[in-house]
Amino acid sequence: GTGRRCVEYAAAKGLQVRACTRSGALPEDLASLPGVAAAKCSVTSPAELSTALQGAAGVIFAASASKTVKTDDPKAVDYQGLISTGRACLEERVPRLVVVSSGAVSKPSSAVYQFLNLFGGIMQNKIQGEDAIRQMYAADSSAASYTVIRPGGLTNNEPKGVAAVELNQRDEKSGRISRADVAALCIECLASADAADTTFECYDRGTGQPLGNVGLNNIFKGGASDLSQLPLKSRRTDLFTPLVVPITASGLQGL
Repeated sequence: GTGRRCVEYAAAKGLQVRACTRSGALPEDLASLPGVAAAKCSVTSPAELSTALQGAAGVIFAASASKTVKTDDPKAVDYQGLISTGRACLEERVPRLVVVSSGAVSKPSSAVYQFLNLFGGIMQNKIQGEDAIRQMYAADSSAASYTVIRPGGLTNNEPKGVAAVELNQRDEKSGRISRADVAALCIECLASADAADTTFECYDRGTGQPLGNVGLNNIFKGGASDLSQLPLKSRRTDLFTPLVVPITASGLQGL
């Protein structure tokens, strides 16, 4: 999943990684990567979160509801688990929390939202989790900050790189994007001052379409966007820093 790609990208950059899993074990290929250590931590356990997050320079929340653990449903993970993670980050003074959410999460009338929400109310719980994080960090007086990343339909394709990625705000467009490219965004946003307290969508520029035009076929197979019709908040470039610079701070409304 996306969490695995985050570990791989961070390790390739020479970062020290504490990879948290419910069991505390990692696949052998991940465990053997330089600088990678495993930790037992479920986002449903505040005690495990507190221990796992000690001394962290940044945290990426890429958790998802479990198909095998019935109690780890979208409410427990995407909503309550995210709240617990945010609280633990603030208590441990973790400088940046990056949250992997979902495109269309703020548009309940869209076909994408309505379809995905059939799976345990996952979209409803994701947006409730997002809103809780924004409110929590707005009320905190420390320098800690968050970034919410809303990818389009995720694929396991090879990364296309930052030059192929488009960012947007206001949840106006969606498309497809590889997990590897989302992971790169997550890691790069950890140290980006311009990504502090922001919420944005991401997708391959060649697949992005206005959300109202995106049906299930577009999410799973994609389609070329009209490159002459870029929303005001769309951003493209060939480097991570200028890609993120124009992004507007989230606030609490109009996302």
